[in-house]
Amino acid sequence: PHFMYNTLETIGMAVEEGEREAVVDMVTLLGRMLRFSVSNLSRSVTVAEEVQHVKDYLTIQKFRFEDRLHFEIAVQLRDEDEGHLYTPKFILQPVVENAIKHGLESRKRLEIHLNVGREFGAQSGEEEIVFRVRDNGPGISSERLLALEQSLKKQEYQLKSSQFGLSNVNLRIVMLHGESYGLQLHSIEKLGTEVVVRIPLSHVPDSGERQEGKA
Repeated sequence: PHFMYNTLETIGMAVEEGEREAVVDMVTLLGRMLRFSVSNLSRSVTVAEEVQHVKDYLTIQKFRFEDRLHFEIAVQLRDEDEGHLYTPKFILQPVVENAIKHGLESRKRLEIHLNVGREFGAQSGEEEIVFRVRDNGPGISSERLLALEQSLKKQEYQLKSSQFGLSNVNLRIVMLHGESYGLQLHSIEKLGTEVVVRIPLSHVPDSGERQEGKA
């Protein structure tokens, strides 16, 4: 709801200032995000779709924060993989949203880097899809980092914690794919944070549920 309100407010300001192209771009991006949210009822989407969704989200935020926000996305997958590998839906936006929320509170210019690739998983013993989200935000103290890591291990949805987005993303991945997968946090206070999201390498949607709805 906050994202929708802020986006509509930004669009309204752009209309008042006569920025026609920016308005068209934001409305197009917002429409695509809504279509992604409501037109596919499956728990899985392709990696390409998930990355496009978070790119749309970041682009809209870029309109809002302008020079205060910079982002880069690097997908290091074979072209045929990106459209045929599957991931749980909505696992990247909460991570990026968290980085923006905390990063812009303490940084005049926030940088976010998303890298997507294949890596060998030490815990799973298999090749995985790994999303790495790095930022130059305030970082996390060692005490807070330990508390967050313990929170990620809780097998219950969290409704009130400021970090509920990360915890719930981790829980969904663990429930779908087991404890070898999920989120890992790396952070140095005052330097930045990296959130690593690990999922199995899969060429089929979860439980064969992929359904194309009508928008």
